[in-house]
Amino acid sequence: MRLALKDLKHNVRHYLLVTIIIVLLMFMVLFLSGLVDGLGRAVSSGIEQLPADGFVLKEDAECLITVSSVTEEELLSVESQVDTKVATLDIFRTFLEKKSSDEKIDITYFAVNPEDFLNPEAYLGKKLSAQDENSIVLDDDFEAEGIQVGDIVVDSASGLELKVTGFTKDQMYGHIPIGFVSVETFRSIMQGINPNYQPKYHAFALKDMSDKVNIKGLETYTKAEIIDELPGYKAEQMTIKMVDWMLVFITAVIIGIFFFVINMQKEKEFGVLKAIGVSMGELATFIACEVGTVALIGALIAAALVGMMARALPGTMPFYLQTGNVILILCAFILISLFGSLFSIVKVAKIDPAGIIGGDN
Repeated sequence: MRLALKDLKHNVRHYLLVTIIIVLLMFMVLFLSGLVDGLGRAVSSGIEQLPADGFVLKEDAECLITVSSVTEEELLSVESQVDTKVATLDIFRTFLEKKSSDEKIDITYFAVNPEDFLNPEAYLGKKLSAQDENSIVLDDDFEAEGIQVGDIVVDSASGLELKVTGFTKDQMYGHIPIGFVSVETFRSIMQGINPNYQPKYHAFALKDMSDKVNIKGLETYTKAEIIDELPGYKAEQMTIKMVDWMLVFITAVIIGIFFFVINMQKEKEFGVLKAIGVSMGELATFIACEVGTVALIGALIAAALVGMMARALPGTMPFYLQTGNVILILCAFILISLFGSLFSIVKVAKIDPAGIIGGDN
């Protein structure tokens, strides 16, 4: 390690260039990773954030909440079978308008009972309350639209006026920000759209999955299963993650090639070291330490830059850094880089010290 640090210090210009290249490439990789996670959360964070472990849907809904339809009678049956808490959930996409503007804003309603565990906490204002008639708690994306606590917004389809009582964070569904309303408010909206609307629910949320629901016509799913079946979620995530990991691999290979070229330029030095008795194991450790040190420094700088950039990005941009994913990518990059250093080690092992000292090229 000491020899590797001395060599890095002596050839600082060469390794500085390699480090800059690592920083740029890893910055791109981590930025893409943030976009992958951000786009994923833009599809699923509304479901992810719900404090529920499972959902009960109609059996023929094929794990899609929005095409399920369950009744009040089925709710009573589920409650009689399980000991855990059960809450109802309705999901509906439409448009909102500011009372003072005709501009339509996309919104996905999540209709919950204010007394149930699905009622989200508000970081600004207050959460849903049964005492606040026709109130709504919005995702923080609506703040970027200029909406504030106390404002009146209008459901564009029914014309019902809703009072904004609070804002919550990271609540998206299908790339659309969520607005939480009470079941009574939601039914008023639906009856305003269709006077013949019959009250129903899309799903029942289970606080935990300790009990199984065994009712004909109903099926129980975990939260992960629901998220995987959200329209476009799996295909989008698989495609972009494949590109992301391909970039990690390509970046590590590029770094391996750089070090291979640098080490071949030091062929004479390696020959002399072998001639004076330095073992191949020590030379392999020297090369691995150099590669690992430069890769680690470059990766950490890139991670720091992406972290600072994430704070400066607007809240409406789908960008989200997961610490676990960042650590996984950095570790994978360093390990692949170390694996790439094996090519340099194999080449150095073939160097003949006698030929180097004797000047035999």
